[in-house]
Amino acid sequence: MSLTITVDVEDWAQSTLDSALPITERAARNTHYLLDLLAESRRTVTCFVLGKFAEKFPDCVRRIAAEGHEVASHGFGHVEVFKQTPAEFREDVRRSKGQLEALTGMAVAGYRAPDFSLMRNSFWALDLLAEEGFAYDSSINPSFLARFCVPDWPAQPVSLALPSKRCLVELPVATMQCLGRSWPVAGGGYHRLLPWPLIRRAIAATLARGEVFVAYCHPYEFDPAELADKTYHLPLKTRLHQGLGRRGFETKFRKMISGFESCRACSIATGKQWPIYKFKEKA
Repeated sequence: MSLTITVDVEDWAQSTLDSALPITERAARNTHYLLDLLAESRRTVTCFVLGKFAEKFPDCVRRIAAEGHEVASHGFGHVEVFKQTPAEFREDVRRSKGQLEALTGMAVAGYRAPDFSLMRNSFWALDLLAEEGFAYDSSINPSFLARFCVPDWPAQPVSLALPSKRCLVELPVATMQCLGRSWPVAGGGYHRLLPWPLIRRAIAATLARGEVFVAYCHPYEFDPAELADKTYHLPLKTRLHQGLGRRGFETKFRKMISGFESCRACSIATGKQWPIYKFKEKA
């Protein structure tokens, strides 16, 4: 059916090492670099923008919207959902949504949790998102191998029948079926490490079935020198896990956007009636 490319607009160190760290100028440079690449390719994507990034670089957010990309929420502070109380979560997403709408003058329809941290122990957040006016969420990774995941979640979009009777569409990130399991293949570190022929095959097979492939990336993945330039100590494991494959990431991304048509996440979420998923908070 369609490929949708999503970008989590955030700063590497603040989102990966410590959410208390400041957002750096490098995050804005990397985002502008990616926007230039997309403008050159005449492609539009969905950008899940972190509130702290938008607070420091409002002109960058305005550029995202002005160039036809969808601006969606990545929350404000990049704190995992399960580390927040419902009241804290509501304040975080309300602050982010209001901020982005004030910057762009457009309604914010979508949300993505930091680190895909919306799991069974935090499913209560889905109802709060619907209450706060979001039309869709794209926070669930239905693979068994990802750091935060819901392995038995449907691999394709569903319309959630929430306890409050409100509706919210869930756009899970893409997985690939192999050996009876769902494997992560949507983007980020997986696109850095997986060979392009395998990524291309996964996308093509999904689209051939008339299904949706939700891909994602981060602006810092287009910056192979970032970790080498850090002046503070980083463990070897972190350098390998976060840096390996960055040099080849842009080439794979360019092949993806040139080889497949794509559309924004909001179009997927609102473009058809999705199967109803009978939501149960306690599974």
